[in-house]
Amino acid sequence: MADNYGSHHASLTQERADELGIEFVFIPPYSPTLNAIEPLWKDLKRDISPEIFDDKDQFRDYLIERFLLLSHRLSFANDWIETFLPDIQKLR
Repeated sequence: MADNYGSHHASLTQERADELGIEFVFIPPYSPTLNAIEPLWKDLKRDISPEIFDDKDQFRDYLIERFLLLSHRLSFANDWIETFLPDIQKLR
């Protein structure tokens, strides 16, 4: 699944996707609830807003740590699956 960011539609991107056997499914414009990454970005922005960083390395390390922690939460995926793919639960 991809949003409609310009580089996702670029011919070079599409050529490489074809080489790798990837088929893009584009979500409609202005549909953040269909984009599974949006809840993660929301939580990441909330976590990072009160922080003050000494330098870009500390900032990068914090981002990586928080992103990995948030993206590995099972509830993140489950909420999205239950909302948009409820039939998939029957396959588990």
